[in-house]
Amino acid sequence: MSIDPPFPQPRPLELATLVQELSWVSLANDQDAIVQRLAERLFWLTRQHPVTLYRRYPGGNTRLVCQQPPSASRADGNDQTILIPQDPPHWGYASCRTENLTTETLPLLRLWLDISGQRLRYLTSLRYEHHRQQLKAKRRLIVSEIRQMQDADTLVARHGDHWLSLLHAQGVALMLNDRHVVRGMTPTASALSQLKTALSTMQASQHIVTLSDLPDHASAALPSARHGGALAIRMTVADLTLGWMVLFRLHEPEHQDGGVDVYLPSGWLASDVQIAQDLADDIAVALSVIDIMHANRKLISSNDQLKRLAHRDPLTGCWNRYRLDLALTEVIAQSTCNGDSLFLLLIDIDDFKSINDQHGHMVGDEIIAHVAALIRKQLRHQDGWGRWGGEEFMVIIPRVTHARALKMAERLCDAIAQSPCPAPVQGVTISIGVARWQPGLGHRQLIERADDAMYRAKRSGKNRVESAEERAATEARGGGVNPTA
Repeated sequence: MSIDPPFPQPRPLELATLVQELSWVSLANDQDAIVQRLAERLFWLTRQHPVTLYRRYPGGNTRLVCQQPPSASRADGNDQTILIPQDPPHWGYASCRTENLTTETLPLLRLWLDISGQRLRYLTSLRYEHHRQQLKAKRRLIVSEIRQMQDADTLVARHGDHWLSLLHAQGVALMLNDRHVVRGMTPTASALSQLKTALSTMQASQHIVTLSDLPDHASAALPSARHGGALAIRMTVADLTLGWMVLFRLHEPEHQDGGVDVYLPSGWLASDVQIAQDLADDIAVALSVIDIMHANRKLISSNDQLKRLAHRDPLTGCWNRYRLDLALTEVIAQSTCNGDSLFLLLIDIDDFKSINDQHGHMVGDEIIAHVAALIRKQLRHQDGWGRWGGEEFMVIIPRVTHARALKMAERLCDAIAQSPCPAPVQGVTISIGVARWQPGLGHRQLIERADDAMYRAKRSGKNRVESAEERAATEARGGGVNPTA
């Protein structure tokens, strides 16, 4: 039976240093500081041989994140790779000389790197959760502001800077089906158009696209020295693609000897991609709501226009006969329920046929519009009125006495008779019939009474008011009717 060899005892100095480092790492809250510390300590442990640290990204891409010393050259053939764990996958790796590390130091170093990797993972999860909370807060803000947003431009203008800050990006473009809306530092319009065309060819199942996924002609359209860190997220609602949200991270310049800047790619972590996906979902929902609200506004506007066409007289803008019928039926029902008084006025322009015959129908229309404007000025807010047909108007007057209704009718006659008319007509007058509604009286019967009174006013000399109530009272006293009246 074999027995495992005893675990090598570390040197006291190395063990003490490790304890200090583990204590520091367990409390560190800055990922960049942890990475820098790792590089410095590896540089010290390897007897000051150059150390480079690389970050691993989804898909296997890596990026140089730290060098110690800062002016050190890249790894040479004698360097060894040491993984920095983060289960799963590993956070990245360090490239350094390991031949000077003792057998006692290596296990402690791996422990140190393992704990550092777990701390980096923990800080990444904290950052992701913090960003999710920010997204929730922003989502509530968007919901509260949604009624003030007219389109995608308003949405991007109000919240685009926050999206860039959230994802450490320098530019964002919403590639919608009909256009694109941008914020921050983005490629040229022609490059965005090529990118949009390339994205439109992606399979429906592909929701996340990086620069490496694009066809060569599309990726070549983005300036390689600047916009290599592109991440596109499909924006969908109920499996319907509204477009793409594309985030741009500028390549980071690394100054090399000789004054030449080499641009290093800015990769996207898994947490970045998840936050971007959540953001794209929020934007898609917001855009859908904006589109629905815009469609509703157009529908309401169209319905209002149709309602105006159905209820309004095109010449005068007042109610037409259809709307007057509805209004009279409604107000009679209210008077039946409440017992309120109700009077109906039928108005006819005197000698209107002769005006048309002498001056033409265009002048006749001007006279009708002129009379309608004067009627509007004389009525109360609660009075309903409109064009009954031809040169006739109807006025519905609720909650007044008989004397008050007659006075209003006489004031209308006087106002129109005294008002200058459009040339070439010298003057216009009207005749008015007034009828009072009584319980049990239908709206057709009420109209007939007002119509009879109006024709009596015509026969009595025009430019006057006749009341159906006065005729009924005369008949009730047995006075009969004067056939010439």
